[in-house]
Amino acid sequence: MARYEGRVVFVRHAIPGEVVRARLTEGGEQAKFWRADVVEVVSASDYRRRHIWKLADSLRADEMGRLPVGGAEFGHITDQHQRRLKGQVFRDTLQRIGGISLHDLNIPQEHADGEVHVEDISRPHSNGLHWRTRVSFAVDPNGMLSMKPHRSNDLIELRGMPLAVAGIHESRIFSADFRGAHRVDAVAPGGGRDLTLVVHTVAQGQDQEGLRARLHTLASEDPSIANVLLAVAAPGSANGRPAGRRGRNQRGRRSDSTSPARVDYELLAGDRTVSEPLPVGPHRGSSAVQLRPEGFWQVHRGAPEALVGVVGEMARSAAGEAVVDLYAGAGLFSAWAAQQVGNSGRVLSVEAADASSRSAEELFAEMDQVRILQAPVERSLGDVRSFLAEDGRSAGTVVLDPPRAGAGTRVIEGLDQTDAAQIVYVSCEPSSFARDAKELISRGWRMDGLRVLDLYPNTHHMEAVASFTR
Repeated sequence: MARYEGRVVFVRHAIPGEVVRARLTEGGEQAKFWRADVVEVVSASDYRRRHIWKLADSLRADEMGRLPVGGAEFGHITDQHQRRLKGQVFRDTLQRIGGISLHDLNIPQEHADGEVHVEDISRPHSNGLHWRTRVSFAVDPNGMLSMKPHRSNDLIELRGMPLAVAGIHESRIFSADFRGAHRVDAVAPGGGRDLTLVVHTVAQGQDQEGLRARLHTLASEDPSIANVLLAVAAPGSANGRPAGRRGRNQRGRRSDSTSPARVDYELLAGDRTVSEPLPVGPHRGSSAVQLRPEGFWQVHRGAPEALVGVVGEMARSAAGEAVVDLYAGAGLFSAWAAQQVGNSGRVLSVEAADASSRSAEELFAEMDQVRILQAPVERSLGDVRSFLAEDGRSAGTVVLDPPRAGAGTRVIEGLDQTDAAQIVYVSCEPSSFARDAKELISRGWRMDGLRVLDLYPNTHHMEAVASFTR
């Protein structure tokens, strides 16, 4: 952030302390603030490096007379300093919105200095590359996979995507012809080489038939493409984008809204589901969950294992106890909970999205201690309260992993009225987490554990896991 003649200017592709020249991308005399991209570095930070992706580099983009693509806005910053900046953002957001100072919390010694230390989960020396197992691409008028610059509708053709795992980045899809589609979701389950493509279209008639024929050819000629789905939006639907799980999009982040679009999925090649490895098991003799590729799964190849590990360290659940998993998706944390409490315990897994809930039902079909409830969390609070009060057992643990907008007052109030002894909150958005943490603390809960993970290297995003007890 900078100031020009008293006006706030949000400058992308800079590092705090640098002197730069920036080109205004949004603004006006009546605007409350302006936005700009760096086009020249006059005095560079010691933490600046050559951007890891040419198309996302604002300096090289300006030389070519275009804007940089979005999605790697921290790629010019060294890995360690990226995490330092994210930690500062998280700390400041917690203070500004939640009124919470780490100095005042009874949390582990690692936060005794009042700083948030963001943890790296990537492979050594990876430079934050090749971690995305799911990527959404736009399609340009020539049928080529493309991405948009930040806050722009321009389309920039791609020849690869270096944040994606090698199975996506090195695949032939970047030379394929997707005319007739407006979006292509590429999924590499488990970070492997076999790809699933979900190709979205609103085309009708011959345009749709031509797209269908080209997809059949692509699947038959490229053995790495295991599954192809054609997602046909109903005429007049908004952008042809399905609601998905709780507003989480294929980019791995949660959006705050959903679309009313009705989408029909047609299987053109391979299987309707993909297999994602679970870091806990075995379940039904397998350590994987079967998902529909348009559904939500953690986007970083190492995220499921890292998150389950942190939640497992924080949660105080034992054999025979009860665990509630809210916004449960296909059951990642429910699987951990089932293993934790054993056959004598109980797990309630709550998820609103139909496809994800069905995946959870299949995963836990032979585990009587797991109950699946397909319903919005806001409408399930009575069920949660009853579940935790059953049999007069000791109070249980609630794990919640809400969308970007957070849980909100209604859910926090409902959880406060249950017999839960602990809440483990997983969040991808510091501002909504700070708001909900403030609400919990005001109701007598205390934050006694906090970990922040770098699940989105080379971007400004991060994931937090916090424990609250009373």
